[in-house]
Amino acid sequence: MSKPAPRNPTQQRLREMEVLLRWEGELDNARLREVFGVQAVQASRLLSAFVAAYGPAITRVSPHAPVTPTKQFRPRLAGNSPDEYLRLVDSVGPLVRTFAVEDLRLDLSPVSSTLFALATKACLKRVGLQIRYRSLSEPDGRDRLVYPHSLIRAARRWHVRAWCTQRAAFRDYALGRISKGSIEGSPSPATKEADQHWNEMAKLEVVAHPALPTGQLQLLQDEYLGGATSRTVEVRRCLVGYTVQDLRLATDARRHMPPEFQLLLKNAADFKDDFVVRSAA
Repeated sequence: MSKPAPRNPTQQRLREMEVLLRWEGELDNARLREVFGVQAVQASRLLSAFVAAYGPAITRVSPHAPVTPTKQFRPRLAGNSPDEYLRLVDSVGPLVRTFAVEDLRLDLSPVSSTLFALATKACLKRVGLQIRYRSLSEPDGRDRLVYPHSLIRAARRWHVRAWCTQRAAFRDYALGRISKGSIEGSPSPATKEADQHWNEMAKLEVVAHPALPTGQLQLLQDEYLGGATSRTVEVRRCLVGYTVQDLRLATDARRHMPPEFQLLLKNAADFKDDFVVRSAA
């Protein structure tokens, strides 16, 4: 599958305006000046270009009124997550926000920028990374030579997916458990294309826990499943364990009961060997 072409500056600005319109409900000159740091004349030009580009998908009751979406509005360049909005308002800083958006997601395992840069370099250049990796079984750490191909942002910490020369297999390494690292320039003996569980996509069927009373069952379906009885979450096969942990999915309806578990992985039998994350430990 070919990668989409990078957006030009005009497309990027249209995308950002889509994000604002979708998650704030309107666009006006003052808000564009605030977010983009432009003058009134330039903001007016941006709004005019947006109106011309989206036609009947947006409306404006007068030339100076805010632009609002109609039922025909569908984002062309933006995605479907309010995280895009959070990133946009975060990028402009707190002084231009008209209200607070509090991000409660915690990074419990801060990563050294030097180490992150080394892992990124190894991924991009497809070369080795010599690391001292600590684990619960070996808290002092062990030296390993790995060949990373991807960085993974899980809910609470960063990981690197890499070929482990010691185990002759692909494994996940938590960056917070790497005490030191250095580039080892030899080419990778196993590339991303050979990582079967990375390239295979798994479809997780998530449902509200069937042991819940009818009212609570409907509540959770509305909250997490968009009102449907189930929702399919597609993730890389090697990330199934992280997903089950992060979403706190019950994998056995008889043992994992409410209220501790509110959601159930209905097709858990398909992934029984994937719940234990294949880390380097």
